[in-house]
Amino acid sequence: MAPYILVVDDEPAIGKLLTYQLAGFGYRVSYLENGLLALQRLLAERPDLVLLDVMMPLISGWEVCRQIRACSDVPVIMLTAKSAESDIVQGFNAGADDYLTKPFNLTQLHARIEAVLRRAKNTASQVPQPVPAISFTTPAAAASGVTLGDVVLQATDQPPQPVQNGQQVHAARLAKGMTLHLAERACNVRWEFLQAIERENWEYIPRRELRRALNAYGTYLHLDLSPLHAQAQAQLRPYTVMRYAAVAVLIVVVVLGLYLL
Repeated sequence: MAPYILVVDDEPAIGKLLTYQLAGFGYRVSYLENGLLALQRLLAERPDLVLLDVMMPLISGWEVCRQIRACSDVPVIMLTAKSAESDIVQGFNAGADDYLTKPFNLTQLHARIEAVLRRAKNTASQVPQPVPAISFTTPAAAASGVTLGDVVLQATDQPPQPVQNGQQVHAARLAKGMTLHLAERACNVRWEFLQAIERENWEYIPRRELRRALNAYGTYLHLDLSPLHAQAQAQLRPYTVMRYAAVAVLIVVVVLGLYLL
């Protein structure tokens, strides 16, 4: 079967042109004008390659690429008018496999698509690394779970399984087939905070949001994230002490200044 390419560009004229040209090379092609729709379609259709613009409303191509990389290895080629070196670097840092600027040469685009698809095929033929599993305390609990690859999630009628690190949270989200953006909508928690939980970057989440974010994400994934809250509190305590100490020093300085006046 011919490779399936998903074209994402907010300019309908460019999108339709690419659809026509790529179909002429024998690819199956779909076109979307919106990065949010692309993230939703990605999980349902699983394209072989995504051809992605950068400057789009609602969500940029860079952010779309980052969220794709959070849950999928599908190849991504950036096709954009942003040609500065910093833009190209940002595209590769977001997880793009290749970067091509507009106006583009159709022959070169075709060659790059074929090269990226070839690399992806070679990578897929290699033995995959196991995904970290969420362990269970008893065989009965494991038997009641739902498996996806090496990741095991407990059924909803079982009590939430405590997790000890963000890697297990990340694996649980991947098992649900969700991007960070889709999880954000389901949990009503900013995707940046969800990513910080998975990476254990506790200082990135405001203290007033930490408990709510953990509770909402844990409820959504059916996991007990209270061990992570304890871990976060322990790591953040020195920052809290330093902040109070700095405030105390500032008060003393102000009082002394007023006294000397």
